[in-house]
Amino acid sequence: MEDIDEIVREFLVESHENLDQLDRDLVALEEHPGSRELLSSVFRTIHTIKGTSGFLAFGRLEQLTHVGENLLVELRDGKRSMDQPTTDVLLRMVDTVRELLGAIELTGGEGDVDVEAARAAIVAVQEGVVPEPVAVVEPVPVVEPVPAPAEAPAPAPAAVLPSPRAPEPPAPAPAASNLDDTGTLRGAADSSIRVDVELLDSLMRQVGELVLARNRISRLASSAQDVDLARSAQQLNLIASELQEGVMRTRMQPIEHVWSKMPRVVRDLAALCGREVRLEMVGGDTELDRGLLEAVKDPLTHLVRNAVDHGIESPADRVGAGKAAAGLLELRASHAGGQVSVEVRDDGRGIDPEVVAAKAVAKGLRTADQVAAMSANELLQLLFLPGFSTAEKV
Repeated sequence: MEDIDEIVREFLVESHENLDQLDRDLVALEEHPGSRELLSSVFRTIHTIKGTSGFLAFGRLEQLTHVGENLLVELRDGKRSMDQPTTDVLLRMVDTVRELLGAIELTGGEGDVDVEAARAAIVAVQEGVVPEPVAVVEPVPVVEPVPAPAEAPAPAPAAVLPSPRAPEPPAPAPAASNLDDTGTLRGAADSSIRVDVELLDSLMRQVGELVLARNRISRLASSAQDVDLARSAQQLNLIASELQEGVMRTRMQPIEHVWSKMPRVVRDLAALCGREVRLEMVGGDTELDRGLLEAVKDPLTHLVRNAVDHGIESPADRVGAGKAAAGLLELRASHAGGQVSVEVRDDGRGIDPEVVAAKAVAKGLRTADQVAAMSANELLQLLFLPGFSTAEKV
């Protein structure tokens, strides 16, 4: 699990959830063959798994779901009706997909899972041949042998000849964090859950009330001479602090969630303004509370648009000034002194305080004598006045 790419991990979690829903939908579709809603849900699920597996280069998984999708197309177009053989082969495909996902989770690849049997069964149904039913057999758990008594040495196990196929690479040892209380390896779908944001917000509010109550009890304990009360207050302080920290972590998200929209914003605006802009993003894994992310999303987008529109010059002007034709726009985020610093920086023309002063006088926001007495930094602060802009054309 530790070696699996984050994209693959999310694919495994989502696919396991989709397969559970797929089992229910297929059984319900067999009972209600005319349900377009159920059929559409099944088709979307298979199509999603097929598309993502193709993107992640899981060839056999893509081939299997592609054949299953072809069968679902015939159902959707009314060329066949849902019957027991059709349901059987689709459920068999779901089971094989689960095996492939399990192999991907353990080894990072599709292993030696046989997909040809399930694929052939689907093709047979499409050709009007009813395949032989396959019994679903639960895997038998491996039981460790009981050691022989101390008086008699345990007999040596019989030699087992190796299979003629090439040996498989050893599976990576599971990390301790992926084992449950019984020592069983947790799958990707079992190691994460989806929680409603409103529930987290409610939990955060309750923790805030708990912290206030903790502070009051701590003050009472500090003024009292009761040793037991002081110890209980100290323990409450520790538990409340750990709980607050844990709840805060559940609300933390990387700033990359906001930055993910910036390449498209920069690309579209640069094309509209006739600019050439190269975007660099550093520190995208810096985490912020989701409330703060929502708060900075619009201002950050505005800063990026201003950098492209006002800051970076046209390619001709840049070349004339001895710069590269393509401007550089940097987004940086980092932790510093217990705070998160977010920077938007470009290598454009910058802000000319004289232009700002002239614009303020032209708009009647300041008089000529006032701007003459202002420092360069005070002039730059005029940019934050409502409706102020130095752009020749907005």
